[in-house]
Amino acid sequence: MAYSILPAPGTELGPCETNCQHRDCAETRRMAETRCFICGEPIGYDQAFLNDSHKGRGLYHFRCEDELN
Repeated sequence: MAYSILPAPGTELGPCETNCQHRDCAETRRMAETRCFICGEPIGYDQAFLNDSHKGRGLYHFRCEDELN
């Protein structure tokens, strides 16, 4: 499974720095605020994460992956 990284607000590919009405910005912010189902911390920006939604678990940090085994 490949990991993803959410770019920080205000960066070239990240969401707008201020609240806006862009759907992509809202989705990126929503994902960043989602809690890792393993450690409970927000996924955040500029951190590798994986999406295990197909198994009903959701997003989790790449660094927390060892906890699954």
